[in-house]
Amino acid sequence: MKKLLFAAMLLCSIVTMAQQQASPMKPGRTADGIIYYLPKTAIKFTLLVEKKTYKPGPFAKYSEKFLRLRGIGQEEEVTYSLGNFSFTQVGIIDSTKCYYVKTKGGKCENADIKLSEDGMLLAINDEPAKPKEEVHFKPAPKVPQPDPKQFLNAEVLSAGSTAKMAELTVDQIIELQERRQALITGEAEDIPQDEQQLQLMIDEIDKQREILLTLFRGTVERDTTEHIVIVCPEKEMDRQVIFRLSKKLGLVDKDDLSGIPYYLSIENLNRTSEEQYTVDEKKREGGFYLNVPGRVKMTFDRENHRLAQIEIYEAQFGFVQLRAGSLFKRYVTHVVVNPIFGSVDKIKFDMNSK
Repeated sequence: MKKLLFAAMLLCSIVTMAQQQASPMKPGRTADGIIYYLPKTAIKFTLLVEKKTYKPGPFAKYSEKFLRLRGIGQEEEVTYSLGNFSFTQVGIIDSTKCYYVKTKGGKCENADIKLSEDGMLLAINDEPAKPKEEVHFKPAPKVPQPDPKQFLNAEVLSAGSTAKMAELTVDQIIELQERRQALITGEAEDIPQDEQQLQLMIDEIDKQREILLTLFRGTVERDTTEHIVIVCPEKEMDRQVIFRLSKKLGLVDKDDLSGIPYYLSIENLNRTSEEQYTVDEKKREGGFYLNVPGRVKMTFDRENHRLAQIEIYEAQFGFVQLRAGSLFKRYVTHVVVNPIFGSVDKIKFDMNSK
């Protein structure tokens, strides 16, 4: 059993020192210590994609003839567009950063070490940082569209052809416009004295007019859905396609040329991949490795249009620092680890605790 444990520790040490891809080890407690991972930082894009469905009105082909409305579509059409977007950062397991800390008989034997479910180091002698609650997009409830036919008068409904119905509907729209004008100018016989009541009458006329116009212009229905795209840059990127959006199909794969490309660029502002601090060999035992994230410039583009540019921190563009074991032997040290970057969020020492 001890030989197996020693082999596991040795393999973890090799992964730590070489910083190469390897099969992930199972994190958690062993007989003598704890195996844990540090995170790398992924970028999570939240996309609100709007689906627009146009349906032509039954009198669409008479729009130009009777109302001088040009360019009215004659066929149903579905199109997609990016309504809005946002991004956050999330921490995911970095299989190249596997560490083992000895607890049994070591300098941090009594330390209360907390890991996430997937084995990331979250806190030492303290409570982990509370994760931010995710707020997902909730579409507004659909409002039933009124049926324009219920606003048509008897003469229109009894017409013998679609063309005649369209012509008589235009007459009805004109009557509504004249009625509205009479109310505004005070020429109407039944004009109310109360201004609020007058406004209600005008609003009702406007509503009926717009509903009748949909018989010519058609209707547009909008549906918005939320999509998540996660990208974890391992190195600098120059306008790398992360997804595409097709006007006809919506969100498509980044290799689907039917969609407009959206690019992500990452520029390393540190210009150094790793920095080593010299730690005395005696102080290494019982210590904890933590990330020092590096600063990068993130640029998000749609074709040649700049959507966002911001400087952020990414764990994988920084280096790893050892917090010496002596910190945990001399007194109780409280450490809260950032779950996104694997860096120190808070460190506090109980000077009189030992």
